Order: sequence, then structure tokens, then C-alpha cells
Amino acid sequence: MLLHFCALGVAGVGLIQLSSAVAPWVCLIAHAMGALTHLPESNPNRDVEFLGIVRVSLGVVACLVSAGQHWVVGVTGVGYVVLAVSVLLLEIVRPKPEQKT
Repeated sequence: MLLHFCALGVAGVGLIQLSSAVAPWVCLIAHAMGALTHLPESNPNRDVEFLGIVRVSLGVVACLVSAGQHWVVGVTGVGYVVLAVSVLLLEIVRPKPEQKT
């Protein structure tokens, strides 16, 4: 969760520097979803299986938007692509929620 908050800070700085670019926004949203879903997943009585699908979907969209704005439009740097990929990497190492027994 701490890594998501660090990435939120980096994306927030990017919003200030490049307010017209979309890549900082999608990175911010994807990492915010990663950080905010830790608490619901810690409760084994809640049905939170869909949250992983939402996080991965947002991560893929963030990767595509960031890559497009870097390599196609040339507005942002490669750092936003790395920031977007980090959403998916953090999802891979994320502990799985406890199952109901």
C-alpha cells in the first residue's frame, strides 16, 4: 500500500507539471484504486473478488494511455509508462485476499 501512495505522489506532481496530459490522471486513478482496496480486502467476510479485475483493467488502460502519450503523441516521458506498469507489477506481488471458510 505504501508503494501505491508513493506512486500517487509522483502522479500528483505530474498533474501539476502536465495538467493537460491524460497519462498522469490514469496513473493516479489506477494507483488510487490499488491503495484504496487494501482495506476492504482485509475483511474475509466481504466479497471482493471483482476488485482484482478492476485493478488490472485500470492498469492496462493506464499502460496504453501512457504509452500512447509517450510514443505516439510525445507529450509525456517514459516515466509515466513505468508508473503505469508498476500498477500491474504491484498486482502480481499483492497478497491474495483470504477466502471464506
